Amino acid sequence: MSELDHMHENISGIYNYCDRWCEKCSYTNRCLLFKREAERDIKHILNDEDPNDPEVFAKDIADSIMETYEFINKKMEEEDFPEYFDEDDFDFDDEEIIDGEENPPAGIRTAQHSLIDDSLTFFKEFNKYYNLVKSKYPEETEEKEGGNNLSENLSVIAWYSPQINVKSRSCIWGKNKLTKVKNEMQKEIELDILNVNSRIAFVGIEKCINALTNIYELKQDVQQETLLLLSTAKKIKEMIANEFPNVFTYKRPYFD
Repeated sequence: MSELDHMHENISGIYNYCDRWCEKCSYTNRCLLFKREAERDIKHILNDEDPNDPEVFAKDIADSIMETYEFINKKMEEEDFPEYFDEDDFDFDDEEIIDGEENPPAGIRTAQHSLIDDSLTFFKEFNKYYNLVKSKYPEETEEKEGGNNLSENLSVIAWYSPQINVKSRSCIWGKNKLTKVKNEMQKEIELDILNVNSRIAFVGIEKCINALTNIYELKQDVQQETLLLLSTAKKIKEMIANEFPNVFTYKRPYFD
């Protein structure tokens, strides 16, 4: 599936700004990434394939890279981009090393920062909290959509709590990396990525705070535990705001 073939219906690049909660999104019918993943899932079902199988997973990644490569080539041909960029314009070698460490893949980046530590604590403590709430209200924790019910509020926290930690790691790493960038074009790209990630983390923690506040009002039996989690969430929100003040002014297209 080529984005160029569906440009009239897709919103180009919208998937770069979302929080990936497709079930709650009103733009899936105009999102190339959603359509590609749905198409891939259908192929796996028809071919009786396990998407978690290492070989199948590796092929999916290879196909995705090839699709991206073909898309970029078509765009360059259409917009008459030069055939090459001067390598001196970019300082890739300099930016492979940050704080004495090689730049690892995004999934395994590590950094020392209280925001990362606290967001990880929030995620772990929510898992314990969820088990407690589920033991007290087993029927009410079953998935239900719509309304300000216990299940809906727990679902919000369950979705955003791990994402906040992942985005926090990306933001701290990205902020550090930004100080190393010399090329203005590259700096602009890195800053936009940082703004998007920090905005997603900020919106996520705000939604968690709202959900916890709702639960506090709904369930008196767990108010003490809810307050403890709520205090951690508010601390995280304050840290994100202090570290990345652009979260108050940056607007993600279509989502803010």
